[in-house]
Amino acid sequence: MKTYFLFSVAFLINLSFSYSQPEIFNQDKPTIAILGSFHFAGSSDLIALKVDDLKSEKRQKEILDLVEALAKFKPTKVILEYPYGNNKLDSLYQQYIKAEHDLSINERQQIGFRLAHKMNHINIYYADHQMNLPFNELMTFLQENGRMQEFQKLLDFMKTEVLSSMQNTYDNSTLKEYFIWLNSDKQDKMNKNLYLKNVNIMGSANNYIGTDVVTKWWERNFRIMRNIDEIAEPNDRILILFGQGHTALLKDFYKDRDDIVFVDILNYLKN
Repeated sequence: MKTYFLFSVAFLINLSFSYSQPEIFNQDKPTIAILGSFHFAGSSDLIALKVDDLKSEKRQKEILDLVEALAKFKPTKVILEYPYGNNKLDSLYQQYIKAEHDLSINERQQIGFRLAHKMNHINIYYADHQMNLPFNELMTFLQENGRMQEFQKLLDFMKTEVLSSMQNTYDNSTLKEYFIWLNSDKQDKMNKNLYLKNVNIMGSANNYIGTDVVTKWWERNFRIMRNIDEIAEPNDRILILFGQGHTALLKDFYKDRDDIVFVDILNYLKN
């Protein structure tokens, strides 16, 4: 009886310890964590943050604090939003680690280069896939059918509700706090629903143009996932840094994959 009791206590302690950890290390499958970002250097998107001087002493300190938190994940590879197969970014990274390149003001270099260098990585990786979405065709359909008010209504919502919330949070947060907010389930769902609830219905019984836009957006991100899979190797610990519009989908793609270990990067940003 005493032996059984001691075994039970030991088992419970071990079980409790296991569940308290942010992840379970796997010796075969690659481990993937995904961080959604805004574009530091501005964006041509329909809605975009008004970004302050990210080279200021305050913001640079915050970037370093963010990188320090990401380093706790111990990534062996950092994958950035840059065209797959284009080696220019890695060439710049090689110059950077030799102190021959000053970081430009974009998230790839300010976060990605710094993190990879901190982890002593020899190379930087990239997995983007460019695709043209049929937005022009969608606009033509809406104009020809007197339905431009649907798009305008969506645009107004994005500006007054979505962008307003993003800007207010950004203006009153450190960068690490903002990234935690931006990568929340609530913000990921909001991003996806702009397509699923609003754009998808912009069509008719005989014209699925809204669905075509949504399908192409999902297809682009499936292709990005395929590029990531080409880079991933057993035992890798990969940190993926892409725009939050992409990562809202990529997280869904990877969460249910049984050939990788998916880790919520917020476990590291919040601690």
